[in-house]
Amino acid sequence: MVWLNLLNNEKRNSIARTSINRLGENTISYTNFYWKYLYQNWPVIITNVSNEWECSKSWLTREDYGKDVGKCTKINFDFLKDKIGNRQVPVTHCDKSSKENATQMLFFNYMNNWQNSINNFESSEISRQSGTNVYLKDWHLKAELPNYEFYKVPKYFGSDWLNEYLVDKKNDDYRFVYMGPKNTWTPFHVDVFGSFSWSTNIFGTKKWILLPPGEQVKLLDRYQKLPDEISEESLNKRNVIYFVIYQQENEAIFVPSGWYHQVYNITDTISVNHNWFNAVNIKYIWYNIAGNLRKVIKEINDFREESNFEEQCQAILRADFGLNISDFLDLVCFIAEKRISMNSSMNHDFYTKSNSEIRFLNKTSILNGFHILYDLKTINNLLKVIIQDKIIYKSTDWYEQCLETINLTNKFCEEEMNKE
Repeated sequence: MVWLNLLNNEKRNSIARTSINRLGENTISYTNFYWKYLYQNWPVIITNVSNEWECSKSWLTREDYGKDVGKCTKINFDFLKDKIGNRQVPVTHCDKSSKENATQMLFFNYMNNWQNSINNFESSEISRQSGTNVYLKDWHLKAELPNYEFYKVPKYFGSDWLNEYLVDKKNDDYRFVYMGPKNTWTPFHVDVFGSFSWSTNIFGTKKWILLPPGEQVKLLDRYQKLPDEISEESLNKRNVIYFVIYQQENEAIFVPSGWYHQVYNITDTISVNHNWFNAVNIKYIWYNIAGNLRKVIKEINDFREESNFEEQCQAILRADFGLNISDFLDLVCFIAEKRISMNSSMNHDFYTKSNSEIRFLNKTSILNGFHILYDLKTINNLLKVIIQDKIIYKSTDWYEQCLETINLTNKFCEEEMNKE
Protein backbone atom coordinates (compact mmCIF):
# COMPACT_ATOMS: atom_id res chain seq x y z
CA MET A 1 0.00 0.00 0.00
CA VAL A 2 1.47 3.36 -1.07
CA TRP A 3 0.69 6.53 0.87
CA LEU A 4 0.55 9.63 -1.37
CA ASN A 5 0.51 12.22 1.38
CA LEU A 6 0.58 15.65 -0.30
CA LEU A 7 0.82 18.72 1.91
CA ASN A 8 0.71 22.35 0.93
CA ASN A 9 4.08 23.96 0.40
CA GLU A 10 3.52 27.67 0.03
CA LYS A 11 7.24 28.49 -0.36
CA ARG A 12 7.89 26.12 -3.27
CA ASN A 13 11.47 27.35 -3.48
CA SER A 14 12.97 27.30 -6.95
CA ILE A 15 15.70 24.71 -7.48
CA ALA A 16 19.08 25.36 -9.06
CA ARG A 17 18.60 24.71 -12.77
CA THR A 18 22.22 23.90 -13.52
CA SER A 19 22.36 20.16 -12.93
CA ILE A 20 20.28 16.99 -12.63
CA ASN A 21 20.45 15.48 -9.17
CA ARG A 22 20.58 11.88 -8.00
CA LEU A 23 18.45 11.05 -4.98
CA GLY A 24 18.21 7.83 -3.02
CA GLU A 25 14.70 6.42 -2.81
CA ASN A 26 13.03 7.47 0.45
CA THR A 27 15.53 10.30 1.00
CA ILE A 28 12.87 12.84 -0.04
CA SER A 29 9.21 12.97 0.93
CA TYR A 30 6.39 12.64 -1.58
CA THR A 31 5.37 16.25 -0.87
CA ASN A 32 8.83 17.68 -1.41
CA PHE A 33 9.34 15.65 -4.58
CA TYR A 34 5.96 16.79 -5.92
CA TRP A 35 6.69 20.49 -5.48
CA LYS A 36 10.43 20.43 -6.14
CA TYR A 37 10.56 18.28 -9.28
CA LEU A 38 7.08 17.65 -10.74
CA TYR A 39 5.78 21.17 -10.11
CA GLN A 40 9.00 22.83 -11.29
CA ASN A 41 9.25 20.47 -14.28
CA TRP A 42 12.85 19.50 -13.61
CA PRO A 43 14.47 16.07 -14.23
CA VAL A 44 15.90 13.93 -11.48
CA ILE A 45 17.42 10.45 -11.05
CA ILE A 46 16.20 8.24 -8.21
CA THR A 47 18.50 5.42 -7.12
CA ASN A 48 17.75 2.08 -5.46
CA VAL A 49 14.29 1.93 -7.00
CA SER A 50 13.86 -1.61 -8.27
CA ASN A 51 15.85 -3.78 -5.85
CA GLU A 52 12.75 -5.59 -4.62
CA TRP A 53 10.86 -5.76 -7.90
CA GLU A 54 10.07 -9.25 -9.11
CA CYS A 55 11.59 -8.51 -12.53
CA SER A 56 14.88 -7.46 -10.92
CA LYS A 57 15.10 -10.86 -9.27
CA SER A 58 13.58 -13.30 -11.77
CA TRP A 59 14.50 -11.69 -15.10
CA LEU A 60 18.19 -11.63 -14.19
CA THR A 61 20.75 -14.11 -12.89
CA ARG A 62 23.66 -13.07 -10.71
CA GLU A 63 26.72 -15.28 -10.51
CA ASP A 64 29.92 -14.88 -8.52
CA TYR A 65 33.02 -15.89 -10.50
CA GLY A 66 35.46 -15.31 -7.66
CA LYS A 67 37.68 -12.44 -6.63
CA ASP A 68 39.52 -12.27 -9.98
CA VAL A 69 36.33 -11.70 -12.00
CA GLY A 70 33.69 -10.73 -9.44
CA LYS A 71 29.93 -10.88 -9.72
CA CYS A 72 28.24 -10.88 -13.11
CA THR A 73 24.61 -10.13 -13.90
CA LYS A 74 23.00 -11.69 -16.96
CA ILE A 75 19.56 -11.73 -18.53
CA ASN A 76 17.60 -14.88 -17.65
CA PHE A 77 16.33 -15.63 -21.16
CA ASP A 78 14.89 -19.02 -20.20
CA PHE A 79 12.78 -17.60 -17.37
CA LEU A 80 11.45 -14.77 -19.52
CA LYS A 81 10.37 -17.14 -22.29
CA ASP A 82 8.79 -19.56 -19.84
CA LYS A 83 6.95 -16.85 -17.86
CA ILE A 84 5.77 -14.67 -20.73
CA GLY A 85 5.19 -17.24 -23.43
CA ASN A 86 5.52 -16.93 -27.18
CA ARG A 87 3.51 -13.92 -28.31
CA GLN A 88 3.76 -11.16 -30.89
CA VAL A 89 5.82 -8.22 -29.63
CA PRO A 90 6.49 -4.75 -31.12
CA VAL A 91 10.04 -4.26 -32.37
CA THR A 92 11.93 -1.52 -34.15
CA HIS A 93 14.87 -1.92 -36.51
CA CYS A 94 17.39 0.69 -35.38
CA ASP A 95 18.88 1.60 -38.73
CA LYS A 96 20.82 4.83 -38.43
CA SER A 97 20.48 5.54 -42.13
CA SER A 98 16.68 5.76 -42.06
CA LYS A 99 13.73 6.42 -39.82
CA GLU A 100 12.62 3.81 -37.31
CA ASN A 101 11.04 0.77 -38.92
CA ALA A 102 8.45 -0.68 -36.52
CA THR A 103 7.09 -4.17 -36.96
CA GLN A 104 6.07 -7.29 -35.02
CA MET A 105 7.87 -10.55 -34.30
CA LEU A 106 7.46 -13.56 -32.02
CA PHE A 107 8.92 -13.10 -28.55
CA PHE A 108 10.82 -16.40 -28.67
CA ASN A 109 12.45 -15.44 -31.98
CA TYR A 110 13.47 -12.07 -30.58
CA MET A 111 14.93 -13.54 -27.39
CA ASN A 112 16.69 -16.38 -29.21
CA ASN A 113 18.31 -13.97 -31.68
CA TRP A 114 19.43 -11.71 -28.84
CA GLN A 115 20.78 -14.59 -26.77
CA ASN A 116 22.60 -16.09 -29.76
CA SER A 117 24.26 -12.76 -30.53
CA ILE A 118 25.56 -12.65 -26.95
CA ASN A 119 26.71 -16.26 -26.99
CA ASN A 120 28.43 -15.79 -30.34
CA PHE A 121 30.09 -12.55 -29.18
CA GLU A 122 28.52 -10.77 -32.14
CA SER A 123 29.50 -7.11 -32.35
CA SER A 124 26.49 -4.90 -31.71
CA GLU A 125 28.21 -2.03 -33.52
CA ILE A 126 28.53 -4.10 -36.69
CA SER A 127 24.95 -5.20 -36.26
CA ARG A 128 23.75 -1.62 -35.98
CA GLN A 129 25.68 -0.45 -39.01
CA SER A 130 24.18 -3.23 -41.07
CA GLY A 131 20.69 -2.16 -40.04
CA THR A 132 19.81 -5.39 -38.24
CA ASN A 133 19.87 -4.26 -34.60
CA VAL A 134 16.36 -4.77 -33.27
CA TYR A 135 14.81 -3.03 -30.23
CA LEU A 136 11.74 -4.40 -28.41
CA LYS A 137 9.99 -1.21 -27.34
CA ASP A 138 6.57 0.22 -26.39
CA TRP A 139 5.51 -3.25 -25.25
CA HIS A 140 2.27 -3.26 -23.22
CA LEU A 141 3.35 -6.28 -21.18
CA LYS A 142 1.47 -5.20 -18.05
CA ALA A 143 -1.77 -4.89 -20.01
CA GLU A 144 -1.18 -8.29 -21.61
CA LEU A 145 -0.42 -9.96 -18.27
CA PRO A 146 -2.39 -7.87 -15.74
CA ASN A 147 -1.98 -10.36 -12.90
CA TYR A 148 1.79 -10.54 -13.23
CA GLU A 149 3.16 -8.11 -10.60
CA PHE A 150 6.66 -7.75 -12.01
CA TYR A 151 7.20 -4.12 -10.89
CA LYS A 152 5.80 -1.44 -8.61
CA VAL A 153 5.18 2.17 -9.58
CA PRO A 154 7.58 4.34 -7.53
CA LYS A 155 5.53 6.36 -5.04
CA TYR A 156 6.74 9.68 -6.46
CA PHE A 157 4.93 8.86 -9.72
CA GLY A 158 1.80 7.45 -8.09
CA SER A 159 -0.54 10.30 -9.05
CA ASP A 160 -1.03 9.20 -12.65
CA TRP A 161 -4.34 10.38 -14.10
CA LEU A 162 -3.66 9.02 -17.58
CA ASN A 163 -3.18 5.36 -16.68
CA GLU A 164 -5.65 5.52 -13.81
CA TYR A 165 -8.34 6.37 -16.36
CA LEU A 166 -7.17 4.08 -19.16
CA VAL A 167 -6.76 1.01 -16.96
CA ASP A 168 -10.19 1.57 -15.39
CA LYS A 169 -11.79 1.87 -18.83
CA LYS A 170 -9.73 -1.06 -20.17
CA ASN A 171 -8.35 1.13 -22.95
CA ASP A 172 -4.84 1.13 -24.42
CA ASP A 173 -2.46 2.31 -21.71
CA TYR A 174 0.93 4.01 -21.53
CA ARG A 175 2.83 1.42 -19.46
CA PHE A 176 5.70 -0.13 -21.36
CA VAL A 177 8.60 -2.57 -21.22
CA TYR A 178 11.71 -1.96 -23.33
CA MET A 179 14.35 -4.63 -24.08
CA GLY A 180 17.27 -4.33 -26.43
CA PRO A 181 20.93 -5.05 -27.16
CA LYS A 182 23.79 -2.63 -26.92
CA ASN A 183 23.57 0.34 -29.31
CA THR A 184 19.85 0.16 -29.91
CA TRP A 185 18.38 3.61 -29.42
CA THR A 186 15.36 5.90 -29.41
CA PRO A 187 15.61 8.94 -31.73
CA PHE A 188 15.31 12.57 -30.68
CA HIS A 189 11.72 13.26 -29.60
CA VAL A 190 9.39 14.73 -26.99
CA ASP A 191 6.97 12.48 -25.12
CA VAL A 192 3.41 11.89 -26.26
CA PHE A 193 0.83 14.60 -25.37
CA GLY A 194 3.63 16.62 -23.71
CA SER A 195 3.34 14.16 -20.82
CA PHE A 196 5.75 13.35 -18.04
CA SER A 197 7.60 10.06 -18.30
CA TRP A 198 9.55 7.87 -15.96
CA SER A 199 11.88 5.02 -16.86
CA THR A 200 13.50 2.50 -14.52
CA ASN A 201 16.51 0.47 -15.65
CA ILE A 202 16.16 -3.17 -14.64
CA PHE A 203 19.36 -4.12 -16.42
CA GLY A 204 22.14 -2.27 -18.18
CA THR A 205 23.10 1.36 -18.81
CA LYS A 206 21.38 4.04 -20.88
CA LYS A 207 22.74 7.37 -22.07
CA TRP A 208 20.19 10.19 -22.04
CA ILE A 209 20.62 13.56 -23.75
CA LEU A 210 17.95 15.97 -22.48
CA LEU A 211 17.11 19.51 -23.64
CA PRO A 212 15.13 21.97 -21.50
CA PRO A 213 11.91 23.21 -23.16
CA GLY A 214 12.59 25.72 -25.92
CA GLU A 215 16.17 24.67 -26.64
CA GLN A 216 15.01 22.35 -29.44
CA VAL A 217 14.11 25.34 -31.64
CA LYS A 218 17.84 25.98 -32.11
CA LEU A 219 17.97 22.71 -34.05
CA LEU A 220 15.24 23.49 -36.60
CA ASP A 221 16.37 23.28 -40.21
CA ARG A 222 15.30 25.52 -43.10
CA TYR A 223 12.08 23.51 -43.40
CA GLN A 224 11.34 23.89 -39.67
CA LYS A 225 12.04 20.21 -39.07
CA LEU A 226 13.92 18.76 -36.11
CA PRO A 227 16.65 16.14 -36.56
CA ASP A 228 16.05 12.46 -35.82
CA GLU A 229 19.46 12.15 -34.18
CA ILE A 230 21.58 14.54 -32.13
CA SER A 231 25.04 14.42 -30.65
CA GLU A 232 26.91 16.48 -28.12
CA GLU A 233 28.99 17.89 -30.96
CA SER A 234 25.94 18.99 -32.96
CA LEU A 235 24.39 20.57 -29.86
CA ASN A 236 27.56 22.47 -28.99
CA LYS A 237 27.73 23.89 -32.50
CA ARG A 238 24.25 25.40 -32.05
CA ASN A 239 24.91 26.60 -28.47
CA VAL A 240 22.13 24.37 -27.19
CA ILE A 241 21.73 23.91 -23.44
CA TYR A 242 21.57 20.21 -22.68
CA PHE A 243 22.26 17.58 -20.03
CA VAL A 244 23.82 14.13 -20.38
CA ILE A 245 22.81 11.39 -17.95
CA TYR A 246 24.16 7.86 -17.71
CA GLN A 247 21.37 5.86 -16.11
CA GLN A 248 22.47 2.72 -14.31
CA GLU A 249 20.69 -0.44 -13.26
CA ASN A 250 18.13 0.09 -10.46
CA GLU A 251 17.77 3.82 -11.24
CA ALA A 252 14.64 5.68 -12.33
CA ILE A 253 14.74 8.89 -14.34
CA PHE A 254 11.95 11.47 -14.27
CA VAL A 255 11.58 13.24 -17.63
CA PRO A 256 9.39 16.37 -17.34
CA SER A 257 6.91 17.75 -19.86
CA GLY A 258 8.34 19.34 -22.99
CA TRP A 259 11.90 18.06 -22.53
CA TYR A 260 13.14 16.70 -25.86
CA HIS A 261 15.51 13.77 -25.44
CA GLN A 262 17.39 10.96 -27.13
CA VAL A 263 18.31 7.64 -25.51
CA TYR A 264 21.11 5.18 -26.35
CA ASN A 265 21.56 1.76 -24.84
CA ILE A 266 25.22 1.71 -23.86
CA THR A 267 24.88 -1.97 -22.92
CA ASP A 268 22.17 -4.60 -23.30
CA THR A 269 19.23 -3.15 -21.38
CA ILE A 270 15.78 -3.83 -19.94
CA SER A 271 13.58 -1.04 -18.59
CA VAL A 272 10.04 -0.28 -17.43
CA ASN A 273 8.59 3.03 -18.64
CA HIS A 274 5.39 5.04 -18.12
CA ASN A 275 3.98 8.15 -19.77
CA TRP A 276 1.65 10.03 -17.45
CA PHE A 277 0.15 13.33 -16.37
CA ASN A 278 -1.66 14.72 -13.37
CA ALA A 279 -2.71 18.00 -11.75
CA VAL A 280 0.74 19.52 -12.26
CA ASN A 281 0.86 19.39 -16.06
CA ILE A 282 -2.77 18.87 -17.08
CA LYS A 283 -3.16 22.43 -18.36
CA TYR A 284 -0.07 21.97 -20.54
CA ILE A 285 -1.64 18.80 -21.97
CA TRP A 286 -4.82 20.71 -22.76
CA TYR A 287 -2.96 23.45 -24.61
CA ASN A 288 -1.15 20.79 -26.67
CA ILE A 289 -4.42 19.10 -27.61
CA ALA A 290 -6.15 22.39 -28.46
CA GLY A 291 -3.14 23.51 -30.49
CA ASN A 292 -3.01 20.26 -32.43
CA LEU A 293 -6.74 20.46 -33.15
CA ARG A 294 -6.28 23.88 -34.71
CA LYS A 295 -3.48 22.50 -36.89
CA VAL A 296 -5.83 19.74 -38.07
CA ILE A 297 -8.60 22.25 -38.83
CA LYS A 298 -6.17 24.35 -40.84
CA GLU A 299 -4.84 21.36 -42.80
CA ILE A 300 -8.28 20.13 -43.91
CA ASN A 301 -9.99 23.52 -44.07
CA ASP A 302 -10.93 22.92 -47.72
CA PHE A 303 -13.48 20.37 -46.49
CA ARG A 304 -15.10 22.65 -43.92
CA GLU A 305 -18.43 22.58 -45.75
CA GLU A 306 -18.71 18.81 -45.34
CA SER A 307 -21.46 17.81 -42.92
CA ASN A 308 -19.12 15.69 -40.79
CA PHE A 309 -16.20 18.12 -40.73
CA GLU A 310 -16.01 18.29 -36.92
CA GLU A 311 -16.14 14.49 -36.60
CA GLN A 312 -13.35 14.14 -39.14
CA CYS A 313 -11.22 16.65 -37.26
CA GLN A 314 -11.65 14.68 -34.03
CA ALA A 315 -10.85 11.39 -35.76
CA ILE A 316 -7.65 12.83 -37.25
CA LEU A 317 -6.69 14.40 -33.93
CA ARG A 318 -7.06 11.06 -32.14
CA ALA A 319 -5.07 9.25 -34.82
CA ASP A 320 -2.23 11.80 -34.89
CA PHE A 321 -2.10 12.97 -31.27
CA GLY A 322 -3.48 9.97 -29.38
CA LEU A 323 -6.37 11.82 -27.72
CA ASN A 324 -9.14 14.01 -29.05
CA ILE A 325 -11.25 16.58 -27.22
CA SER A 326 -13.90 14.09 -26.12
CA ASP A 327 -11.25 11.68 -24.83
CA PHE A 328 -9.56 14.41 -22.83
CA LEU A 329 -12.76 15.78 -21.29
CA ASP A 330 -13.94 12.28 -20.41
CA LEU A 331 -10.64 11.64 -18.64
CA VAL A 332 -10.70 14.91 -16.67
CA CYS A 333 -14.34 14.44 -15.63
CA PHE A 334 -13.66 10.83 -14.65
CA ILE A 335 -10.85 11.93 -12.31
CA ALA A 336 -13.10 14.63 -10.81
CA GLU A 337 -15.94 12.20 -10.16
CA LYS A 338 -13.58 9.63 -8.68
CA ARG A 339 -11.99 12.16 -6.32
CA ILE A 340 -15.41 13.40 -5.18
CA SER A 341 -16.58 9.85 -4.51
CA MET A 342 -13.60 9.37 -2.18
CA ASN A 343 -15.07 11.90 0.22
CA SER A 344 -17.70 9.43 1.40
CA SER A 345 -15.00 6.99 2.56
CA MET A 346 -13.00 9.51 4.61
CA ASN A 347 -12.93 8.94 8.34
CA HIS A 348 -9.88 10.95 9.37
CA ASP A 349 -8.89 14.59 9.42
CA PHE A 350 -9.34 15.88 5.87
CA TYR A 351 -6.09 17.76 5.47
CA THR A 352 -3.70 15.17 6.88
CA LYS A 353 -5.04 11.64 6.71
CA SER A 354 -7.83 9.74 5.05
CA ASN A 355 -8.64 6.22 3.97
CA SER A 356 -9.43 7.38 0.45
CA GLU A 357 -8.04 4.77 -1.89
CA ILE A 358 -7.21 4.85 -5.57
CA ARG A 359 -7.10 1.32 -6.91
CA PHE A 360 -5.34 1.14 -10.24
CA LEU A 361 -2.27 -0.43 -11.78
CA ASN A 362 -3.08 -3.50 -9.66
CA LYS A 363 -2.00 -1.83 -6.44
CA THR A 364 -3.54 0.42 -3.83
CA SER A 365 -2.52 4.05 -3.45
CA ILE A 366 -3.95 6.22 -0.71
CA LEU A 367 -4.49 9.92 -1.30
CA ASN A 368 -4.78 12.26 1.67
CA GLY A 369 -7.45 14.95 1.76
CA PHE A 370 -5.29 17.85 0.63
CA HIS A 371 -4.21 15.85 -2.43
CA ILE A 372 -7.85 15.22 -3.36
CA LEU A 373 -8.75 18.85 -2.85
CA TYR A 374 -5.77 20.04 -4.89
CA ASP A 375 -6.71 17.71 -7.76
CA LEU A 376 -10.27 18.99 -7.75
CA LYS A 377 -9.32 22.66 -7.56
CA THR A 378 -6.96 22.12 -10.48
CA ILE A 379 -9.72 20.49 -12.54
CA ASN A 380 -12.13 23.27 -11.64
CA ASN A 381 -9.69 25.97 -12.76
CA LEU A 382 -8.78 24.06 -15.91
CA LEU A 383 -12.39 23.62 -17.04
CA LYS A 384 -13.05 27.32 -16.48
CA VAL A 385 -10.23 27.98 -18.95
CA ILE A 386 -11.46 25.33 -21.39
CA ILE A 387 -15.04 26.69 -21.65
CA GLN A 388 -13.62 29.99 -22.88
CA ASP A 389 -12.24 28.24 -25.96
CA LYS A 390 -14.57 28.98 -28.86
CA ILE A 391 -14.38 25.38 -30.08
CA ILE A 392 -15.76 24.24 -26.72
CA TYR A 393 -18.50 26.81 -26.21
CA LYS A 394 -19.76 26.23 -29.73
CA SER A 395 -20.31 22.58 -28.84
CA THR A 396 -23.32 22.13 -26.59
CA ASP A 397 -22.26 18.67 -25.42
CA TRP A 398 -18.70 19.64 -24.50
CA TYR A 399 -19.76 22.91 -22.88
CA GLU A 400 -22.41 21.24 -20.74
CA GLN A 401 -20.05 18.44 -19.75
CA CYS A 402 -17.51 21.01 -18.56
CA LEU A 403 -20.14 23.11 -16.80
CA GLU A 404 -21.55 20.10 -14.93
CA THR A 405 -18.11 19.15 -13.60
CA ILE A 406 -17.32 22.77 -12.71
CA ASN A 407 -20.50 22.90 -10.61
CA LEU A 408 -19.70 19.58 -8.93
CA THR A 409 -16.15 20.56 -8.06
CA ASN A 410 -17.25 24.04 -6.93
CA LYS A 411 -19.73 22.51 -4.51
CA PHE A 412 -17.26 19.99 -3.15
CA CYS A 413 -14.42 22.48 -2.67
CA GLU A 414 -16.69 25.02 -0.96
CA GLU A 415 -18.03 22.38 1.44
CA GLU A 416 -14.56 21.20 2.37
CA MET A 417 -13.18 24.71 2.83
CA ASN A 418 -16.09 25.50 5.15
CA LYS A 419 -14.98 22.62 7.38
CA GLU A 420 -11.70 24.34 8.18
